[in-house]
Amino acid sequence: MIVLKTARSAFEGFLHDPYTTLKESRDRLLGSAVKAEWTYTPGARDYDKLWRTARATLLEVFADHDSRSVQHTLYAMGEAVLKRVPAVTRIELSLPNRHCLWVDLAPFGLDNPNEVFVPTDEPHGLIEAVLTRA
Repeated sequence: MIVLKTARSAFEGFLHDPYTTLKESRDRLLGSAVKAEWTYTPGARDYDKLWRTARATLLEVFADHDSRSVQHTLYAMGEAVLKRVPAVTRIELSLPNRHCLWVDLAPFGLDNPNEVFVPTDEPHGLIEAVLTRA
């Protein structure tokens, strides 16, 4: 599921080393291709309804969450599915970064008030987690 968040997404305060290339940001685009797999309790029924509820929950949390990082949002998404769909016992999520970077239009004599962005493969990251019920 391809998703893009255009507000309420940050990535700052992370550890830096000599190879860090990603700049910190309090306001950035957050894009990803969400891969989600989950396991149901034995005897679960109405898989269509359960699947639709889990998918809707993932989308809702991605859109509404005040994200401090992809990791922060990924965890909130998995936690919400476990809370809203009692038949789900385990959820595995993968959210690779799909960065869209601000374009500096000054060389063309133009201003870019956060309107023009370009998708890029670099830097990239693959954020994954597995959440289970206690």
